Amino acid sequence: MNYFCPMSNDQLLRSRGLRVTNTRKAVLQLLQGSGKALSQADVERSLPELADRVTLFRVLQAFEESGLAHRVQDAHGVSRFAVCADTCSGGHHHDVHAHFRCLVCGDVYCLDPVALPKVSIPKGFKLKESQLHLEGSCSACS
Repeated sequence: MNYFCPMSNDQLLRSRGLRVTNTRKAVLQLLQGSGKALSQADVERSLPELADRVTLFRVLQAFEESGLAHRVQDAHGVSRFAVCADTCSGGHHHDVHAHFRCLVCGDVYCLDPVALPKVSIPKGFKLKESQLHLEGSCSACS
């Protein structure tokens, strides 16, 4: 999924109630340009001298809590983060968020949202979110 937002990263952070810091701007730029969901370890490797592990954890957590990014777990239970496609509109779709996991390299990619199929939810249940997980091989591994 390609990411584009006409707001500057400073404006985007402020619009989510987040202070603008060099660390937040660098992590946001990394997530925007990655093309795939990144683990905290990926962020640490890409920005080794930017901040310590705890600070990066807090940045990713703040991004998730503010709706700037979302978390998806890979097959090994590792959390990966990606910038939400609808960060400019300030809200999440009611569509299903789709992910593709490469069975060869393990990378996780966000896909364009798809319409939620008709699903009968038992009485008393309340749907909070829905995701679609697809698996196969990515273009680099095919």
